[in-house]
Amino acid sequence: MEGVSRKALFTSSSGVVHEWDDSRQSEGFYQVISSQDVAPLLDHNKAQANHNNGWNADKTLRRAATIPAIVRQKWINEEGWDCFDPANADKLKQKLNCSDWSHLRTAHWRF
Repeated sequence: MEGVSRKALFTSSSGVVHEWDDSRQSEGFYQVISSQDVAPLLDHNKAQANHNNGWNADKTLRRAATIPAIVRQKWINEEGWDCFDPANADKLKQKLNCSDWSHLRTAHWRF
């Protein structure tokens, strides 16, 4: 795309790449574009989901999901809620029990 000028700002420890885009500078706009390669994480989720039922050895904890940082940010930006905030536990359960988000699950069970 002509006029696009992206400069890498940084990559977070979670693998999210942030780039500065000044392609609309003449219009007074700047933006930071964030992206993440989630394929390896989703492949790991699938392997974990097929491994066992998610319980640890002494049955005190149970795996549910691994949520990519970019998905968390999407939910914050577009839906206005943080999946890591305990006040949003019901919303997170709803998402993780929905087939549209099943690729985030690391074990096959419903909340």
